[in-house]
Amino acid sequence: MTPNFTPEFAWAVLALACLSNYFFRGIGALLSGRLSAEGEFFKWVTAVTYALMTSLTARLLLYPSSMLSHVPLAVRIGVAVVTMGVMLTAPAKRMIPALACGSALTLIYGFYSHGWA
Repeated sequence: MTPNFTPEFAWAVLALACLSNYFFRGIGALLSGRLSAEGEFFKWVTAVTYALMTSLTARLLLYPSSMLSHVPLAVRIGVAVVTMGVMLTAPAKRMIPALACGSALTLIYGFYSHGWA
């Protein structure tokens, strides 16, 4: 059975999505003056966020899917270690060099694995 989407339904869904988004943004703006960024709640949120990002990164490195699964584990971990090293050596401007390093190492591996270099 194929769904029958009308333009009115699409506009209604878009309006509902916008309203729900701006509702929670408004609540956040109202509460932002009353909450301390150094409080226990924000420390907990930060810890949970870092834990989620770390677990997703570890899953991506150890149990990849699609094309990344063809890259050997040693290469994946090597690229991650070198990229983290770049991020830690230049704390003021670390994101662009880390992305460039990871991209360059990935491209170099791709060229060598396919015999193009």
